[in-house]
Amino acid sequence: MTATSSPTDRYVAATLRSLPERQRQDIEAELRALIADAIDDRREAGADADSAEREVLTGLGAPARLAASYSDRSLYLIGPEFYLDYLRVLKLLLSTLVPLWFVFFALVTFTDGSPAEVAFGGALYSAFETAVTIAFFTTLVFAIIERVSAVRTKRKATWDPSSLPEVRKKTGYFTELIGGVIFLAVIVIALVLAQTLGAVEGADGTKVGPVSSGLWESGVFYIALLFGIASISFHVLAYYTGWSTANAIANAVLVVLFAAPAIWLAASGRLLSEEYFSAVGWPGGENVIAVVVIVVVTLLTGGDAVDGFVRASKKRRTR
Repeated sequence: MTATSSPTDRYVAATLRSLPERQRQDIEAELRALIADAIDDRREAGADADSAEREVLTGLGAPARLAASYSDRSLYLIGPEFYLDYLRVLKLLLSTLVPLWFVFFALVTFTDGSPAEVAFGGALYSAFETAVTIAFFTTLVFAIIERVSAVRTKRKATWDPSSLPEVRKKTGYFTELIGGVIFLAVIVIALVLAQTLGAVEGADGTKVGPVSSGLWESGVFYIALLFGIASISFHVLAYYTGWSTANAIANAVLVVLFAAPAIWLAASGRLLSEEYFSAVGWPGGENVIAVVVIVVVTLLTGGDAVDGFVRASKKRRTR
């Protein structure tokens, strides 16, 4: 026969189950002492042993919640400190990007020969998918921010009026960040329109756009878009956690991973379609545009990388 475990044993085991191994021994000793003292107090007040134990364990609450308090782990996805910022960002992104995508999708579908009702229905469904995607990734970014230890420590510090931040101007960093999101969306839409609606008939009778067809069909465009989304997500994270040297280095690495392939593709002639520029009456135009692409990518990405180090330097000087 085996002895049955007591309610206290089961409660302690359930609490320790979700805690790191290195913490269990100390927390078990502390928790058992706490429960034993509370039971003794109730028994001295006249309660029997079983009732006293039950009351104490009930008062401690669910083991998972108690374990979370020991490990300082959040039991919510986005807490009250960031919830209003989360709503503000989410509303702004949904109110700008989703309508832009709806109009773009409907226009492309209708121009491609689909009936108006089909174009509208497809655009509506695509806009819904876009909204869900935006909501998911925005929530993910803020959930990560919620769990960054540096931010949580800063939020839990004793509040003092001297810690109030300077009033941000409407033209401040956050507005620039949202402007970057809209700029990315406009660039993506313009590129897709140029490659689809702006396509012309090539020498073999097929439609060709300004971007090399092999490159377009290879999925490189989607990888570049993913880098853009990742960069914006990183800047949102840095906006709330504060720029540091580590953040600036990580941002610079992300910039290089995007800029180096883009510049190489443009410089090697693999980015643009020579056939397209010949068809529109501008032979050699792909070389001119390639130079423009190299200059723009270099300036934008280089400026972004330098800006990260500048912000990190300013933060160090204000400490």
